[in-house]
Amino acid sequence: MTHMPLSLKTLPNRRDEAWKWSDVSRAVSNDVQGADTSAPVQIFVPEGVTVTRTDAAATAANDTSLVKLASQYAGQVWNIVVPDGFSSENPIQIEGLTNGHAQISLSLGKGASVQLVEHYDGQAGAFVNSHLNVKLAEDALLDRVIVQTDPDDCVRISTTHVTAWAKSELRQHTLAFGGKLSRLETRMAGMGEGVKATINGAYLLDGARHCDMTSYIDLACPDGHIRQSVKGVTADKSRGVFQGKFHVRRPAQHTDARMRHDCIMLSDTSEIRSKPELEIYADDVVCEHGNTIGALDESALFYMRQRGIPLAQARAMLTEAFLASVFDTLEDEVMRESLLEKLRAWLEATV
Repeated sequence: MTHMPLSLKTLPNRRDEAWKWSDVSRAVSNDVQGADTSAPVQIFVPEGVTVTRTDAAATAANDTSLVKLASQYAGQVWNIVVPDGFSSENPIQIEGLTNGHAQISLSLGKGASVQLVEHYDGQAGAFVNSHLNVKLAEDALLDRVIVQTDPDDCVRISTTHVTAWAKSELRQHTLAFGGKLSRLETRMAGMGEGVKATINGAYLLDGARHCDMTSYIDLACPDGHIRQSVKGVTADKSRGVFQGKFHVRRPAQHTDARMRHDCIMLSDTSEIRSKPELEIYADDVVCEHGNTIGALDESALFYMRQRGIPLAQARAMLTEAFLASVFDTLEDEVMRESLLEKLRAWLEATV
């Protein structure tokens, strides 16, 4: 398949309200790797799960420009199908995605339960744009873990659309270290009663790295239960962005949805941009959001230094305690410890 070269004018920029803090067109150069090619994708699945490839379908009119570009340049869609009632201790793993565009579809059948592990580690100077479309049938459970370790000159856009039917559940935990520009976006539509979601994440940024965690949860049915906690640490001249929105439609009575974003700035030259939102049309709900930005507790640092703990170690210990709580809801102990080890390694090198 022959593709036309990518025009930077088609990329989101600061004039787009949803992208005003993550100007993709400015971050991507004309000679960037992967701008007009399909991405290498590696998918490993447990026995009983099928993977096929089909031609890309036309995108919806309301899809973002980057989803449309993924459809245009990826060529084909990777289709992962988990049958009804399926369960396995082995996860689905998605790797590769080092440069270029990719489209992936994941469907969980009724009552299916599976873990999905995605590792994003791009090439130096690359542009990566991936779109994951997830469908959760009734009573399905997806336990998703994302680890993003791109180099500091990589631009990555990862967009996920989740359609959740009655009593299905999404558990998502993300650990991100940013890049020249990275945006990890999750959009979820609750289309059945009793939908549950835990969408937690942590970003750790140094140098001039940029990380944008954006989410949009659209609830159309009663008894939804949503928990979201995102925490970040910024150092040097890095930039963190959080945008989260709960849209509770009139039929979605008895929704219980709570969102928090908390960040520590380790330097005065780093930046944080945050925009938590609630749009509620139902009248019998419990919905709340919170946002804090601050520095490490000087009194706690003083207390620890008085007891002989070196300053760097004390700063690292306090920062780890602040961040680690977002992974308390990750039931896979081995995976949780792996994420915490990566977190500690960053703190040792940075704090």
